[in-house]
Amino acid sequence: MDEAVKIEQALYELAAEEMAVCLRVKGVGGRYELSHRLRPPTLEDWRGYERDLRSTVEVAEHEADALQFHSATLEAAGALYDRLFRGAAGYRLAEAMGTIQAEQIPLHHKEMVVRALSDVGPASHGGCAEAATEPALFSLDDAGIEVALEASRNGVPFASLIHIFRAPSAGDRVEYSRVTSQAMYVRNSHSLKTILPSRLPGLVALYDRLIEQVRGYAAGGAPLADRAAIVRQMDPLHKKVAVQLLFGD
Repeated sequence: MDEAVKIEQALYELAAEEMAVCLRVKGVGGRYELSHRLRPPTLEDWRGYERDLRSTVEVAEHEADALQFHSATLEAAGALYDRLFRGAAGYRLAEAMGTIQAEQIPLHHKEMVVRALSDVGPASHGGCAEAATEPALFSLDDAGIEVALEASRNGVPFASLIHIFRAPSAGDRVEYSRVTSQAMYVRNSHSLKTILPSRLPGLVALYDRLIEQVRGYAAGGAPLADRAAIVRQMDPLHKKVAVQLLFGD
């Protein structure tokens, strides 16, 4: 029984009704634990966040070798947080002010919460012993290709999140190259500006096309067992990172 409970707890839940993020910060008055309750972000939420970033690279004509990268990181995080906000605790308010509202949360706290929501990346395989082993063989057959991620939620690590893809075709690789190299150029009298559009929708579409199985995830407490459920339930950021690793980025 205990073993079954351990296995269930090890699964990364994708269908949570609400997510909690706890920030531990230091300030003038000491150390604070600040709890934030959010609804889970959807694909549209993350697309809106990437649009709000307004990422651009600009070359000034009077400084041809100078590149300036612009991104509205704090503003984009604040807008996403406000859309997802359900409640917060750990903040002191005058009694007359009542319940904490999203607009009262400091902007840099909102940005820290959004960073915590997007805490997913390649599984780490560190250690000297592993570094000394023979390199893996690159498969040329059509067997499933396994990609491992790790993520954390509210300080709890999930280290074995496995995505198994069918081998990408030449057409899939062309599509990936197209999605990741998109840029829009805008010239005015002072500079040449490059606007970097959101890659998330294209990467998610590639994931949905190529994914076959996953391990380490649950929806409503039950492991994801079929492809349709994976496509429907998988976190968009996990899709993005997994497909980038699949194509070697």
